[in-house]
Amino acid sequence: MNALMDIERQLSESVAARAHDDSERVLGVPRPPRNSQTATAWQLLRRRPAQLVFAITLAAVLLAVGLTNLGSTSGPTPAAAAALQRLARIAASGSSLVPGAGQYLYVRSVSDYPATDGTSGCMSYAVDHRQVWIAADGSGLLRESGGKPTFTSPADQALCQKADPSLSSASGTSNVWFAAGCFTLGPTNNMQSLSTDPGTLLAQMRTIDGGPKTPAEDFVRVGDFLRETDASPALRAALYRAAALIPGVQLLGTVKDHFGRQGLGVALATGKVRNELIFNSQTAALMGEQSTGSAPGSSSWAVYLNSSVVDSQPHPSPMPLNPPCVGTAGHVQNVPGGSVITGIPSGRTGA
Repeated sequence: MNALMDIERQLSESVAARAHDDSERVLGVPRPPRNSQTATAWQLLRRRPAQLVFAITLAAVLLAVGLTNLGSTSGPTPAAAAALQRLARIAASGSSLVPGAGQYLYVRSVSDYPATDGTSGCMSYAVDHRQVWIAADGSGLLRESGGKPTFTSPADQALCQKADPSLSSASGTSNVWFAAGCFTLGPTNNMQSLSTDPGTLLAQMRTIDGGPKTPAEDFVRVGDFLRETDASPALRAALYRAAALIPGVQLLGTVKDHFGRQGLGVALATGKVRNELIFNSQTAALMGEQSTGSAPGSSSWAVYLNSSVVDSQPHPSPMPLNPPCVGTAGHVQNVPGGSVITGIPSGRTGA
């Protein structure tokens, strides 16, 4: 078993594991990073449910999407492209989310994504209150509070309760503290090295993130590279311009996120699922994400309540955060209230 798999096993045995497992959902279950660039795997990204539907109805989605590549002659609607270009201009002159020495990127969000138990296969939803403090050196804190789960059907509820009675109760609040190099600022710790040319940026996101080369996946990636990342104003502007190149993107106009806040919505529909990104029309900040569909697990939402650079994180680790993580290797230790992730201690050869 390699280091990453061993760490996943350790996390699953800790109090904080539930927060980890519920916060990183790709194809409906947690998964390790796709390649070495994202393999400092403590990023705990939340992916849009487009991939969940992809997993449930793989063949149908592939046929519906038609594996359209960027070379398609079609593009977004003119209204969507114009709106995204306007957001790009606003973002380019906006405030920076790049933390300096001793600072943290702070993001507070609330979401409700489907989670699939890896043993029984039952599916549940639970509202998750999430806060992250991520320093420029890759140290930080993930704090999550999970609500009481709901289920897609009585059969799923019975299956979950039979597999693990705790799956039917609220997960409470958990903390995961990270040593330097153990917590990434997005899909890659090298956000500022990415191109600000929209076409080149789309190709780079595909390489870093992996997955199908489809408009639906490209749309998902835009959200991935905007949320909980230290993308500079120039890079954020480029992400909006990249979205303006994706075929099938439509302008929704003024919409409301799950908390009822008004924003500018764009969407991409594939098959029976529609994914939405909602932006603050004045600041261009990502306000929310929503997916709607008829298949079990295809509907979800997230709202982003605060994204800013702060000078401290208010919940210090109960133990020293050392040594730092090097490459993909890390060590998990359970502590009161959560877990601590550091590099491999001296004299140890595994996680």
